Amino acid sequence: MRCERSVTTILLVAGLVMGLVSCDHNAEKSRTIFAVSGMHCDACSTSIVTALERVEGVDQASADYEMGMAEVTYQPRKVDVQKLKAEIEKLGYTVTGMKTEAVEG
Repeated sequence: MRCERSVTTILLVAGLVMGLVSCDHNAEKSRTIFAVSGMHCDACSTSIVTALERVEGVDQASADYEMGMAEVTYQPRKVDVQKLKAEIEKLGYTVTGMKTEAVEG
């Protein structure tokens, strides 16, 4: 189990590097997938979704505690990905990686 999480974290960090290279901050919408540690139940997932959806510029958010991931679609001209990361970490969770991509249409 620990090995699987390490591999997932490595892949997400590698994805982060690729995502930052390809991220278009002038795009109308972006999607970021966060690897999040510390979620243990549905309430954890719900608290992350609620916090992210309260941020101006966020269109949609989801989280899955079993996968240890949160996904958010947002308008990068209105909100920065670092703000979204900070919102998750403010709740006491740790973001261990993230991958950002531009969303078409």
